Amino acid sequence: LGSNGAGKSTTLATILGMMRPKNGTITFKGQDITRTPTHQIVDRGLFLVPEWRGTFSTLSVLENLELGAFPTHARPHRDESLRHVFEIFPRLEERQSQRAGTLSGGERQMLAIGRALMARPELLILDEPSLGLAPLIVENIFKVIRRINEEDGVTILIVEQNVNLTLETADYGYILENGSIVGEGDSDEL
Repeated sequence: LGSNGAGKSTTLATILGMMRPKNGTITFKGQDITRTPTHQIVDRGLFLVPEWRGTFSTLSVLENLELGAFPTHARPHRDESLRHVFEIFPRLEERQSQRAGTLSGGERQMLAIGRALMARPELLILDEPSLGLAPLIVENIFKVIRRINEEDGVTILIVEQNVNLTLETADYGYILENGSIVGEGDSDEL
């Protein structure tokens, strides 16, 4: 959690290898990934849903989802993953031939999360999943986030400004200010 400019998105970009840290190391499952290329980080099971969703607007919903199954470990499970995504987001199945750019903001967020699930992540990172969405859509997205964590066993890191909803969803939290952690603890405590 943190205000604009606190360093939240920069932290995520650094974890995913899109930026290099000035010092320190980044570890995932006990392995140093500090200098690992982004595509190899994704292959290890980390996947980022970027702020403003990052879908490919000229591609269909189905094509966007299929791109999510690109990591080596996800390819053999493409069909199974697609059925799972359509189970979570029936709206995407209804609109699978529609261009992503014609979807509503909430539908594009569903598509972005669905594409991430196609990659079969062990750690799903969501950057501002509520950004620009209506309150009811935000509630639904956070219900899905809880479901993915509880039913699929996917660890989720959420970067978000919506403090109350995030703390209701998360088990543990960190508060960033000017690139530094200024508070952390169980969500109930925070």
